[in-house]
Amino acid sequence: MAKSKTYDFGSFTQALAQSGTEEDVKSLYAQHFDLKYNTKDRHDLYTPEVLFEFKYEAHFETRKNTARVLAQMLYYVRRLKFGLTDKRISSYLCLADKKAALLLPTALWKEFYTDPQDLYDWDLTPSNPDTRLIADLAQSDKLKNAKVFSFESQPDYEVFYERLSLALKGTLPLEGFDKKLITEENFESVFVYWNQIFGDSVRNGFKTSRYFVSDIQQGNTIFLKEQSKAFFRIGQSGEIKEKKIFAKDYEYFWEIYERVQEPAVMRSILAKIDRLTDETMRRFHGEFFTPLPFAQKTLEYIEKTLGKAWWKTGKYRLWDMAAGTGNLEYHLPTEALPFCYLSTLYKEDVEHCEKLFPKATIFQYDYLNDDVGNVFLNGSAHLFNITWKLPEKLRQDLADPNLTWIILINPPFATSSLAGTNETNKAGVSDTKLRKMMHKENLGEVSRELFAQFLYRIKYEFDNKKTFLGLFSTLKYLNSNNDQKFRDTIFQFKFENGFAFSSANFSGTSKASPFPVGFLLWNLAEQTPIEKQELRLDVFNHQVEKIGVKEIVVAHRSNFLNKWIKRPKGIKKFPPFSSGITIKPNTKDVRDRISENFIASLMCASNDLQHQNFTALLSGPYVSAGSLSIEPDNFEKAMVVHAVRRLPKATWLNDRDQFMQPQKEVPLQFILDATVWNLYCNSNQTVALKNINYKNEIYQIENHFFPFLKAEISQWKISDSDVRDSLLAHSEERFMAQWLEKNKTQFSKEALAVLAAGKALWQFYFERLNELNTPKFKIQTWDAGYWQVRNALADQNIGEKETLFLKQKHNLLKAKLLPQVYELGFLAKENLEY
Repeated sequence: MAKSKTYDFGSFTQALAQSGTEEDVKSLYAQHFDLKYNTKDRHDLYTPEVLFEFKYEAHFETRKNTARVLAQMLYYVRRLKFGLTDKRISSYLCLADKKAALLLPTALWKEFYTDPQDLYDWDLTPSNPDTRLIADLAQSDKLKNAKVFSFESQPDYEVFYERLSLALKGTLPLEGFDKKLITEENFESVFVYWNQIFGDSVRNGFKTSRYFVSDIQQGNTIFLKEQSKAFFRIGQSGEIKEKKIFAKDYEYFWEIYERVQEPAVMRSILAKIDRLTDETMRRFHGEFFTPLPFAQKTLEYIEKTLGKAWWKTGKYRLWDMAAGTGNLEYHLPTEALPFCYLSTLYKEDVEHCEKLFPKATIFQYDYLNDDVGNVFLNGSAHLFNITWKLPEKLRQDLADPNLTWIILINPPFATSSLAGTNETNKAGVSDTKLRKMMHKENLGEVSRELFAQFLYRIKYEFDNKKTFLGLFSTLKYLNSNNDQKFRDTIFQFKFENGFAFSSANFSGTSKASPFPVGFLLWNLAEQTPIEKQELRLDVFNHQVEKIGVKEIVVAHRSNFLNKWIKRPKGIKKFPPFSSGITIKPNTKDVRDRISENFIASLMCASNDLQHQNFTALLSGPYVSAGSLSIEPDNFEKAMVVHAVRRLPKATWLNDRDQFMQPQKEVPLQFILDATVWNLYCNSNQTVALKNINYKNEIYQIENHFFPFLKAEISQWKISDSDVRDSLLAHSEERFMAQWLEKNKTQFSKEALAVLAAGKALWQFYFERLNELNTPKFKIQTWDAGYWQVRNALADQNIGEKETLFLKQKHNLLKAKLLPQVYELGFLAKENLEY
């Protein structure tokens, strides 16, 4: 066969040599070997016989490079064996680039991808495999002896072609064969696949799940291939049910999966069989609040701190006070349930959980109202004849000093609109007994949040107990301004471990504006201020792959960036702006005051990246709260604040990050660069407006951010005579022009390039003023703002070349500034490997 294919050697290898990307390599292999593309589950290319991983230049001549690519492939193989996909495990692995390839039996690497000793971090993305796995593969004799087929050698090519062709046909002799396991963790997804194939054939008589349970047990089903009949032994009675099933389908399914052989695994599956209902399938497809893959991940993180199978010691108890439908406990093994308490507000949820967790203690309970007075008797409840709603068994466990508690909870996040305790809320969302107690302790706005109310009671109820709090939540309680008092007085626990993921994984949340959700495990027995701890969270993507580490900076709000800049007192009335040229005179609680030496207004509402879009420069006061007057005294700090808030790209992960005051003196060069960058940023909405009527007074609004001296622009061609006349009528220079002139010898080359490109754009604008719709953008004077200039040009579709050139130079300046935002400590840097 190889001899007949030698004519392909030249064309194939020549095409590979001329390829320019990994995709080119993949395409050439697919064409040469007649491969049908199957890249589902993010495999490079999959067939049941061969799993491919393509690289552009992998340098397979080096064993460590080969080990890295193989390690990546073993992540995919592990998912095929243990994961939720219905694909079988490919018999062979093909590692290929433009110069060489390897063809390896999959089962040869079983000791690595099954990882029985739990040596490797399988949470990482396949493209960033565990370095220990790479090292172990590189040292293995199996890889040392693996043949690398070089396409510089025609004999190598011919052997590789023949072996891969046979492998793709399923006729290449195998060195062992591996099947997918059915486990307590994945049996539901296996059932979905089984039910798709055989459900219609077995549906009469019993639920299809009963047949499935029979079929997956070793020796429990007899199949007669010649007659296409299966005999299922159903339930404890052992009743035999005969069903017609196509032999081809049945044999294919059991070529993929291995029947359950371990009695303990089968017992766990049998205990959970009631989960295979329509309700469970609806839950499985993400229609409940806590995403199940991330809920399962929490159990792994708890085990990292407490040890594997912590429940087997009998010394732990778990309580979820907001269990709902039990998503957080869904993947707990059956043997852990006798040590678990699940309480929930609604009777329907109790009934649901009783079916799913028959060995756990399930009860209806309002944690924010029930027994509150009893709990806060500070251990003296036994002195009174008190009635409790807590189950007796739970109260006895709470009194046992030898037990360690695990609180696993995803508390609700509703917030009352009430500011005091004497008003009534028509929804009554957080007007609870605990809220009243928190209000008496002057805990401020945080007492309105159900989330904080749960934590308030937990702190008191588990005081002096060995307790670990596993908390699903947003991250605002760690660093937000409003939660400072709560952190100071209540939440001072030791961080153990945790992870973060996007809120987009939650059903019903906005996919357009996602934010980070965290699971953090806290040790309540150790009292430590959060500000003194290092909080590092693993970061997971939508596929529950670890993509990096996120450091959460927790500092006192006195260190926030919005406390860094002087806020002059507003004493003069002035027209309030909502954006560029828009005056908003009639809004509720209008802000229409500026300081004595006003230059412009810096809108900088709140202090986190979530409010990045509430950052702008305006020529008057911002109409609502969240702005300050810029004066000569605070001008440079204002420029730093504006740039720092606008330079970073907002992502779901940094959405709640707080901007911090710089950790060292801000260099002059950063201030100069930031000011020039601000000047041509889209959020610079400073403008010049003429004859603005506000509250029966007429205002002339000057643009103090106009960047050119009058002497300079008087030499330019200005095609609009009214604008030219306005230049002659005014003698005062604008603040920005004078500031730029004063510092002209100190600007960086990147800043000078921006200033030059901006000058070219402005000259073009003045030249073509007669062609612009100046009334639309209220252009009447010589000192029009950049907002007016760029929008007027875009409106007539002119100046594209000048605008693009300025944007390019502006982006280069941004590239210089952005790393310094993190270096100077304004934001915590993310360590992500995508």
